[in-house]
Amino acid sequence: MRFRCSLVYFRANVRMVNKLSEGRGFVVGGMLVQSPAGGQGLNSGIQDAFNLGWKLALVERGLADKSLLETYSGERLPVISEMLERTTTILNQVMKTGNITSSRSPILFMLGINCRFSDIVLDEFAIPGKPIDAYGILDEGCVEAGDRAPDAPSILHVGRGGSDVKTLFSLYRPSYHTVLVFVPSLAGATPILGALEAYDKSVVRSAVVLPSSTIDVTVASPADLILVDQDGHAYSAYLMEADQTKVFVIRPDGVIGAIVHGVEGVKKYFSGIFLDVM
Repeated sequence: MRFRCSLVYFRANVRMVNKLSEGRGFVVGGMLVQSPAGGQGLNSGIQDAFNLGWKLALVERGLADKSLLETYSGERLPVISEMLERTTTILNQVMKTGNITSSRSPILFMLGINCRFSDIVLDEFAIPGKPIDAYGILDEGCVEAGDRAPDAPSILHVGRGGSDVKTLFSLYRPSYHTVLVFVPSLAGATPILGALEAYDKSVVRSAVVLPSSTIDVTVASPADLILVDQDGHAYSAYLMEADQTKVFVIRPDGVIGAIVHGVEGVKKYFSGIFLDVM
């Protein structure tokens, strides 16, 4: 049996849409034609779906205005644009040198992807006016609203008749926001937890995160979860000191939606998400 073999030049026909929605139609996971270099396509498609999914759910339930859906394009297009630039550069380099074993840049791990520039994220601690760097390298020394929320192991869940060890990632869900309240003592969380009572628990859950120095938790609390960071991993990952109070609102897609001082910041963030207090 004979086989015929033909050789042709491979050229990536890179294309990208200029918007991700039109009326009731949305483009998810296929808004571009990219080179295979870097292996970014599947992960980026999943990120698209996650970003849009929780917003669609809130609008469909009548909890958010349909204008929330416009932030899908606003948050994802800058990421996709940078991704195409990087993967095309990699492909061009491979085609030029013939070397397909070049080192993989940490930027392609996609852990530094962010939407710090988004209209619906709120950071009361960040320095304003920074340039957009949607496809950045993960910097564990910097945590801002719009970043992927860090994980932390060995978190002790206490109260309600028992205790067990969890990770922060095990607490987050795609159906609701998780509000992490870092406070030196449980009593310090009372005003923030009181404000959160105004929101439907099916879409907003609360977790008080106490420092490792906490000895005993006996006070009743309206928080959904009371956590003790027994080995300090959460305080380290979120760049917190034991004597600080700070609130991190984790969106259903695992992105930090807000980093605020307290009650007013929480209300301000959710006013940009929900139609009104539920």
